[in-house]
Amino acid sequence: MKILLSKREKEISILIAKGYKDHEISKTLFISRRRVGEIILNIKTKYKLNSRVSIGILVYHFGWLNINEVLKDGDGRIVESKKNSIH
Repeated sequence: MKILLSKREKEISILIAKGYKDHEISKTLFISRRRVGEIILNIKTKYKLNSRVSIGILVYHFGWLNINEVLKDGDGRIVESKKNSIH
């Protein structure tokens, strides 16, 4: 049986893989931090995961995000890449 995530669960999974914190996800998607936590728990429960890192790995496994799409600058901030290579 294939486990499916809802659209919102998928959105949050991708943001987690990009390194967003709960409060950043909340602001980005205009939902409460509590709701973000509930959705993250649902994702972890569906796939029997125990960490945010595992969610990030899941995102890459399913091809929802390519490693070349996210880079971090010198200050640790996430920068969207417009190129297909990592510098």
